[in-house]
Amino acid sequence: MRTAYFYLTWQGKALAEKISSLMGGDIMPKNGFKENVRFAFNAYDALVFIMASGIVVRTVAPLLKSKETDPAVVVLDQNGKFVISLLSGHLGGANTLAQKIAEKIKAVPVITTATDVCGALAFDEFAKANGLLIGNIHALKIISGAAVEGEKIQLLSDIQISGEIPDKITFSENAAAKVIISDRLIPTFDENALLLIPKDIVIGIGCRKNISFERLESCFHEILLSNKINERAVFKAATVSLKAEEPAILKLCEKYSLELEIIRNEDIEENAELFEQSDFVKKTACVSSVAEACAYLGSNKGERLTGKVRFDGVTMSLCRKRISVSFERTE
Repeated sequence: MRTAYFYLTWQGKALAEKISSLMGGDIMPKNGFKENVRFAFNAYDALVFIMASGIVVRTVAPLLKSKETDPAVVVLDQNGKFVISLLSGHLGGANTLAQKIAEKIKAVPVITTATDVCGALAFDEFAKANGLLIGNIHALKIISGAAVEGEKIQLLSDIQISGEIPDKITFSENAAAKVIISDRLIPTFDENALLLIPKDIVIGIGCRKNISFERLESCFHEILLSNKINERAVFKAATVSLKAEEPAILKLCEKYSLELEIIRNEDIEENAELFEQSDFVKKTACVSSVAEACAYLGSNKGERLTGKVRFDGVTMSLCRKRISVSFERTE
């Protein structure tokens, strides 16, 4: 977590230096305070202010965008007695950061999030701990409200659940609220249900040299739609070394924030019998399979959702990485 520290008094500076030495992070200069905050708000994961909370509120208020993207904001008094989680308690990690700072400097952490105060399950924290995206942030307050009231929450998951299941989680329909964990497009989705999207889909890509980005992107959307896969579930594109610098592939990864993995030719050939083979591909790419093999190996030999899907000038394949989620990680 990249952390920026802000102070306005010499006591605040001394405390910032102490915390930074214990936990790392950058101490921002006092001069140009508002400009530095604006910069750090977009460049850092967490902002720690050692000053009056009112100053912090007025300074960051114009910068707020969404609880999904805003950084953690933590406030301390200059004497280091209290550490307040002010903003992005769960998704941004402010609650955890406040607790860690308090432990380091022997201060009192101040956490006001309702689920934490009540000891209830927080699904935004659960999502963050398990690398799940929140598909409809507005539904989070419905789920959190049910959790705070101690009501049952129905869980529907396409992903394996490991570890102990909390008492308030049920797999039956007799519940006050619903949470769905799925990488698929859900046609009859209840907007009041909270959708959590795992990042578990790998797309293998082969293409003609200098294919246009528009063509590649069109194929990307088509294969996902035809297989009812949520675009936000795709976390990686995999291809061969010959295509490592293919402009359209690089642009696709940049636009959709995809990790790019280059699969070694040797690894593909070691598993060649598992895939549809092509003499033409062998001649041009020095391997017998590109899209299908790359998706499979890029997903750590996960679940094969498609074979090789052919488009004009493009081949693609989808695999699902085998993952699990756990409620125990949020404790």
